[in-house]
Amino acid sequence: PLKIKVFMWFVHKHVILTKDNLAKRNWTGLTKCSFCDRDETIKHLFLGCPRAKVLWRTVHIAFNITTPNSVCMLFGTWLNRIQAKTVRHIRVGVCALLWA
Repeated sequence: PLKIKVFMWFVHKHVILTKDNLAKRNWTGLTKCSFCDRDETIKHLFLGCPRAKVLWRTVHIAFNITTPNSVCMLFGTWLNRIQAKTVRHIRVGVCALLWA
């Protein structure tokens, strides 16, 4: 769906309103992740948070692919070794999970 495509474009451009990005806009709330009490950044929220790690571990077990270690890798070389017809399905599924 378009809303997931737009969301992932925002993730790729690092403009999702995570707490660190909100703080840059003079937001005065806490900048800690709601799930683990570490600073909430895009990389943390989608790759480093324990909840995100469970998601990536599941993807690893289901598809036997390595976890991306950066947002750039997620949109770049992450799925280079996977067959082309499978890549689209994995990418769509992962994008939907990240959006959810």
